[in-house]
Amino acid sequence: PALPMEPKAFHEFYRAPRFRWWKPLAAVGLLAVAWVVVSLALVGGAMAYDLSTGRLSSVFEAGTKLTPWVFTANNVSLALFIPMAVLTSWLVYGQRPRWLSSITGGFRWKLFGQFALIAVVPLLISLFVDGVGALAWNADSLFLIVAIVLTTPFQAAGEEYMARGLLARSVGSWFTSRWLGFVVATVVSSLVFMGLHVAGDPWLNLFYFTFGVIACVVTWRTGGLEAAIALHVVNNLIGEISLPFGGLEHMMDRQAGVAGPGILIQVGMIALVGALMCWWARRRKLSTTATGLVEGASSELS
Repeated sequence: PALPMEPKAFHEFYRAPRFRWWKPLAAVGLLAVAWVVVSLALVGGAMAYDLSTGRLSSVFEAGTKLTPWVFTANNVSLALFIPMAVLTSWLVYGQRPRWLSSITGGFRWKLFGQFALIAVVPLLISLFVDGVGALAWNADSLFLIVAIVLTTPFQAAGEEYMARGLLARSVGSWFTSRWLGFVVATVVSSLVFMGLHVAGDPWLNLFYFTFGVIACVVTWRTGGLEAAIALHVVNNLIGEISLPFGGLEHMMDRQAGVAGPGILIQVGMIALVGALMCWWARRRKLSTTATGLVEGASSELS
């Protein structure tokens, strides 16, 4: 069988009788190639559109300037990690798409809502501490509001299905030791998550890596991606509140010097949210392991 026959945690759920050592390499490689092709097509198409309308004046500017269409195309390409990850999981490991969401065989919407509520207040506090700067309505405001509301939640979820889902689970399933697998899967997936943000600032890299570690911890403790997705969605939506009114010029500026020790406040709030999510999981008696052999097991408890 493709599903585990003995209790397994989320990060080792591919370790079933059908597991083979080469499957993690095949799965991660296939997902990476598929996403690069899709991303180049979508973002390249958006850049071509901006060049044709005069929004961008040259190919060089297209590679350095973020426009509303490029922002939206990038969000959509990341959102497509969701179908690509679950289909890759099905094709390579033989587990049906619903098993990538949680060890109970489905996405637990009620838990997702609860975890999102837990994340809102601490992350709003970090926003108020940082400040939002000057806000002004402009020609792109309406477009960006619609784009953020419609694509950012799926963009955040897509990154979780890729990093904490297929990638961490593939790496973790290589190891017979549950805890060694968890540590290696957490470090590898968090480094990849950090690297994909292409930041040259050490403080930003610290934030991205820490975010990845906390997302892995809550995924393990809750037995699914719902908590990590809720954390990611709320964080990104709050972080983009001022985007439609302040422009996109500095959104992708991640060079050395753009951040500082002040980012530790946001790191602390992310850690607080993670701790509250783990507390809630313990209160709800969420199991960290399951066999996956009970079809239709979509309840909160495994």
